This record gives sequence, structure tokens and C-alpha cells, in this order.
Amino acid sequence: MIWRSKLNFKNLDWRDRTLLLALLLLAICILKPQANLPKRVFNWYIVLDITQSMNVRDMAENEKAMSRLAYSKRAIRESLRAMPCGSRVALGLFTERDATTVTHPMEVCAHFGALDETIAQMDWRMAWAADSFITNGLFSAIGQTPKLDKDMQLAFVSDGHQAPPINPDYAPKFEGKAGVVKGNVFGVGGDTPARIPKLDEDDNITAYWELEEVMRYATFGVNRKTLSALDMENQHGRNAPHGSNPAESTNAHLSALDENNLKELAKVTGLNYLRLNNTSAIADALTSKKMAAWRISETDLRAWFALPAMFLILLFFVPASLLHSFYTRFIQHHIRNRKKV
Repeated sequence: MIWRSKLNFKNLDWRDRTLLLALLLLAICILKPQANLPKRVFNWYIVLDITQSMNVRDMAENEKAMSRLAYSKRAIRESLRAMPCGSRVALGLFTERDATTVTHPMEVCAHFGALDETIAQMDWRMAWAADSFITNGLFSAIGQTPKLDKDMQLAFVSDGHQAPPINPDYAPKFEGKAGVVKGNVFGVGGDTPARIPKLDEDDNITAYWELEEVMRYATFGVNRKTLSALDMENQHGRNAPHGSNPAESTNAHLSALDENNLKELAKVTGLNYLRLNNTSAIADALTSKKMAAWRISETDLRAWFALPAMFLILLFFVPASLLHSFYTRFIQHHIRNRKKV
């Protein structure tokens, strides 16, 4: 009878009741309660530049040198963790002049492992050509974005390095309407031109590209066939994409962040330009409230039960004397205010 009387809720003091209520709330959390509620979510098509200039190791984190590609991948993976459930992400790669979709839009919580692993496996070896026509690549990505979903926005991550150089008078023109596809262009890389490395199968640097090994003449447009510097030198001027008397670039084998190029492309297409100064920059931009959309989606309610449970547990350990003192002061303050009225 004594044991039964102690379990009676009426016989419990306020501390016991507080602890019992906290345990009840935590037990509900174990059941993983969920509900379909309207919430702020995000829809992104993230395209990563995997051309060879992205292998330049002029980025750093925790005083450790990193390639632009590795740094960008870390930033993208961090952005996945920052997105709320219900958000959708599609992944793509850029090389030569096209953006290729790797995954179609996937919900970030249900498919987090697959998305995270896909980003981790993105590699410069996936490039199907060595050229890097940034303008064409961005235009290609913009064209593909609404085909994935009308609500998709574009995040294009690149160093802006154009290879081979292109004559600006013959650069492709944007034929779409600026601002129809919303999103961000992220620039990654250092300001000082650095040598582009050659890597082995284990990503170890074996050598660096020399000036004689790269195309160092500005072309009139995009060639269907990528020519070597030797082929271009032996080609007749009336047929060569650089003309009969080309101006030779002396730093075509070096690479730095071409911020002016990316800013201009962002302006022409109606996108925002942001520099990737830290790995959280992409996450902050991709989860900005102005880039959000409202959608009914499955919402985890555990936080709504866990937070009050934690408060009740803390209240359980507060000394009774402290609570009594606080309660007394509150009552006295309330009485004084009533007398003033």
C-alpha cells in the first residue's frame, strides 16, 4: 500500500512531478513524432568545376594547404548539413563547355548519405576533356536548372579560369533572360597566379604544366576539336582559331581566381557572385532566407518535446531556497506595480 501511494501523482511533490513530466516528454521523443507542416526549404542545383586548374593548392584550412577542388567539396558537404529536411539538392559537374547532371533532385535528409558520398567522390579524373570554357559551362548549367524542376536554383562553383584563352570579341552571348534562374556563382582560388599541377592516381603532384604544353593563344571561339599548341602553330592562319598573327599569353600555364570574369558572368545572367573565403560561405548563402521556398513537408517534432524536457530537468536540480527567493521577489515586484496603478 505504501508503494502504491508513492506512485500516486497527488502524493508527489513538485520536484517529482517535474522529473516525471520530463521523462514523459523524452519518452515521446523516442517514438520520433513527425507531422506534415509548412516549412522553409531550399532547392539547389549545385554544379562543381572539376577542370585541372581546380587542382591548384592555394586554399587552406587550419593552416593546411588544400586544392580548390577539395576546398569546394568540403564547403558543399557542409552546406548539405545546414539545409533543413524537405530541401532538395541536385548535383552536377562542369568541364570543357558543358555542365552534366550527376544526380536529380533528392531530399537532403532521406538521401543525405548518397548525396554526401557523391560529393566526396567527385574528382578531376571525371573530366571528359581538358578545356575549360567557363562562359559556356555556366550558360549550360543555367539552361539545365529549370529542366530539373521549376523551383530549382543554381549554385555554380568555379575558379573562373578560362583555358584556352578566348578572344572576348568572340565569346558566346547569353541568350536567356537574366534573373529567370536565380542563384549564386561562387569564386574559389587565390589572387596570385600559381602553377597548375599534374597529379598521379593518388593525387600526388608529379610535375607542373609548362607554358609550352598548354594552348597559349586567344581563340576566336570554341573549337570542335581541341588542338595542341604545336598543331596550332603549324596551322595556316586563315584556318587557325587564333588567327595568323596571334598574341601569345605568357602565363597560360598559371591560374588564379578570375573574379572579374565570374562577376561579369553573374551580372549578365542575373545571378549573385560570392567569393568562397571560408567553407561555411556556401552553406550561409544556400540557406539564406531570401533563397527559401515554403512547402508542406515531413517535420521532425522531437525538438518540440526535447527542449521543454531539458528545461524541466534543469528546474529539478535548482535548489528550493533559490526558487523560493525568486518567487518571493516576483510576488513583491508584482504587488508594488499594482499599488502604483
